[in-house]
Amino acid sequence: MGKKNLIQIFLLILLILITFFVFNVFYKSDKTIKSSKKIEIKVSEELKSNEGKNVIQDIKYTSNNNNGDIFEILADYGEPSSEVDNLMFLTKVVANIILNDKSNIKLTSDYANFNTKTFETTFINNVKIFRNDETIFGKELYLVFEQTEEVLKKSPNVDQNLIRISHDVIIKKPGYMLKADILEIDLITKNMKVFMNDKNNKVEAISKLK
Repeated sequence: MGKKNLIQIFLLILLILITFFVFNVFYKSDKTIKSSKKIEIKVSEELKSNEGKNVIQDIKYTSNNNNGDIFEILADYGEPSSEVDNLMFLTKVVANIILNDKSNIKLTSDYANFNTKTFETTFINNVKIFRNDETIFGKELYLVFEQTEEVLKKSPNVDQNLIRISHDVIIKKPGYMLKADILEIDLITKNMKVFMNDKNNKVEAISKLK
């Protein structure tokens, strides 16, 4: 075999190797991303509303935090904000929080403003919490899980791992009912605080026993 043929074979092999390398580095789409949080996003269909806005139907977001808690939020419809990144406006909302002790908290509302990156959520209108034998009603609910280290460095006292329901709050349990301005649930300790905006006012307790 001549020297010229050997050079041609070498160049052909080199071309094949270069093509294989470029394909694997730049075009192969099967890549794995490792994270401390597991996030699952499921949407079924994107629709166009009469006003030309993008409306997404049948939404489900699921997240696992470092504490072992599971949070999932579902909505009949969602509309991405055109002005704020990662903000989604949800309609007909149901959320489930499964804590690491396997207790379950269910939240429902007519609407919600949902951050698809941090899962920080504000539930709006006809808000309900279902927890053990309690049913809690209010007009607005704020939910936030653990904050990032960057956020905590800037604001060490920022809210985290918290549910706060406000505006005409009613707590119903077998045997009695409470009325208050604000109710907070700590998702780590599971403790609940009930209080009024004005410290001069008292939480109203109503016994259902006769």
